[in-house]
Amino acid sequence: MNEVIKTIGLCKENILFDVNFSMEKGEMTAVMGPSGSGKSTLLYQLSGMDRPDGGQVIFGGEDICTYSEDMRADMRLTKMGFVFQQMNMLPNLSIIDNIILPAHQSQKIKKVNKKSEAGLRNEAVTLMNKVGIAGLEDRKITEVSGGQLQRACICRAIMNHPELLLADEPTGALNKASSEEIMEEFVRLNREGMSILIVTHDSKVASRCDRVCYMADGKISGEFVLGKYESSQKHDRELKINNWLEEHGW
Repeated sequence: MNEVIKTIGLCKENILFDVNFSMEKGEMTAVMGPSGSGKSTLLYQLSGMDRPDGGQVIFGGEDICTYSEDMRADMRLTKMGFVFQQMNMLPNLSIIDNIILPAHQSQKIKKVNKKSEAGLRNEAVTLMNKVGIAGLEDRKITEVSGGQLQRACICRAIMNHPELLLADEPTGALNKASSEEIMEEFVRLNREGMSILIVTHDSKVASRCDRVCYMADGKISGEFVLGKYESSQKHDRELKINNWLEEHGW
């Protein structure tokens, strides 16, 4: 197996209990489960935002639990991307300046292959074109819709070409139409080869993923493999996921 990340016996203070989880490169995986089941805590361990009490998190062939705080911060900046329900854009910056901010920070770490300011801005504009928000470069974050802002967050998350994109309830604050648009972007990115992990309560979001893992009481209690998403299968996939969730007491 060609794994992008995995955990071995992961434990965290009465929240996670001996979690063994893995993702293959190029996979899009959803993690579902009731509130308090450990979904977001698992994401924090995978990203190195928090340290487990036991077990390992293997990323890039190394146990990141042994990294220092600075090493984990550098790893998150250069090798991982993040999209959250709360979009956390800086209100004093334009959309494009928010997008390129992580790239500026990454440039301070890189010793080679540094890009010029013009190069970074051109790359950001290219990403904005891809996700359908061209022309919004100089807008403030209060001057765009929620769906447009979340697409800008996706651009920001992938500016540094991450090996793994992590998303925690990325559509939770959006209306139905915007949620559909965001999930189409995730599907497109995944088809281009990006590995994506999504924590969600939404079965419609999960139905776009290759595989769904169900968490309950701090453990992964089941998984459902759907394969790559095709729009013609949309309703059938949603029905299958909802039936499977009912079996797990959803």
